[in-house]
Amino acid sequence: MEKLPLEPELRQDLIDHLATAILVFDANAQLLWMNAAAETLLGVSARQVLGGSAEMLWPESIDLNLAITDIATSGQAMAFRELTLLPRSQDQPMRVDCVISALPVRAGPSQVVIEMQLSDRDHTLVRDADSDAQQRLAHRMVRNLAHELRNPLAGLRGAAQLLERKLDRAELKEYTRIIIGEADRLGTLVSQLLGPQQLPRPQAVNLHRPLEHVRRLFAAGDTNSIKIERDYDPSLPRVQVDPDQLVQALLNLLRNAGEALADSAQGRIKLRTRVVYNLVIGGRSHRQCARISVIDNGPGIAPDQIERIFFPMVSGHPQRTGLGLAIARGLIGANDGRIDCSSRPGRTEFMIDLPLGTETPSSTGGDGK
Repeated sequence: MEKLPLEPELRQDLIDHLATAILVFDANAQLLWMNAAAETLLGVSARQVLGGSAEMLWPESIDLNLAITDIATSGQAMAFRELTLLPRSQDQPMRVDCVISALPVRAGPSQVVIEMQLSDRDHTLVRDADSDAQQRLAHRMVRNLAHELRNPLAGLRGAAQLLERKLDRAELKEYTRIIIGEADRLGTLVSQLLGPQQLPRPQAVNLHRPLEHVRRLFAAGDTNSIKIERDYDPSLPRVQVDPDQLVQALLNLLRNAGEALADSAQGRIKLRTRVVYNLVIGGRSHRQCARISVIDNGPGIAPDQIERIFFPMVSGHPQRTGLGLAIARGLIGANDGRIDCSSRPGRTEFMIDLPLGTETPSSTGGDGK
């Protein structure tokens, strides 16, 4: 069968669409090339690491480094299952599956190709889909309850106002004012439980503008002198999103981080933006997404709560309603994005991913909202 010729630009485009990370090394384990998925997986830019050694990418993975040079000589392929990898650019290890094979070169020693992806990628997608379904069910139940509460609360408030007009004694009117005040407080809570009532009005947004707006708002109300660091990608393209809803979601994330740092004398929050590749959001695969990260150095989220933090009424703070993260998740989901979280003591990161460009159906299903 005759092979169809492909233009170099098309070949590069096809490779960058792959969800699998691909790296090419020479016989001395010097990095020659990597695709976009490899940049995302390892948290580095190709421009920063091309020409460097494999040891520079993952200094503690001796087996993998030795395998590269051995395969360049022997030409035999090798596979690793659930290999623990600690990239130099990251502070926590990951488990990966990888296949290493020789790539013959017309003149000189063979080059080595590594195909790599997270070991639990499929399991993560299934887990996320299950979590989404559970959260949607919980949110629907809370909304139904809020609807049931709204009318009795309005009746209670109205009756208290009528009663207040009939009373002559100031000390008795004080009781009706308490009733009205508590009814108003519960009414506000009900509105929060019902979530955003307005459909998104997306427009092309420079994400750094709402980030800076939220940073100033948070700093103005911060009483703990939390240090806010910024790590923005200046090349980040504009994103189609409702700016007001994004501001509200970001403000909720910053307030949540601020609460986590309430008892810290050296609290620090980092706001970071990046382009990430090959994500599945809402059952659709996106080649590129803009990621906003809100990272704090607080005590972290308890392991038994990490899967439930976006559920309504779930909070690690006894004085809070637990609605901030649920509302943020709803707002970002309404804008075709998603929020995820990773946490350990000393580092909690909330990630907002918003699609850029084209999308394709995914076989995993789910809606990610």
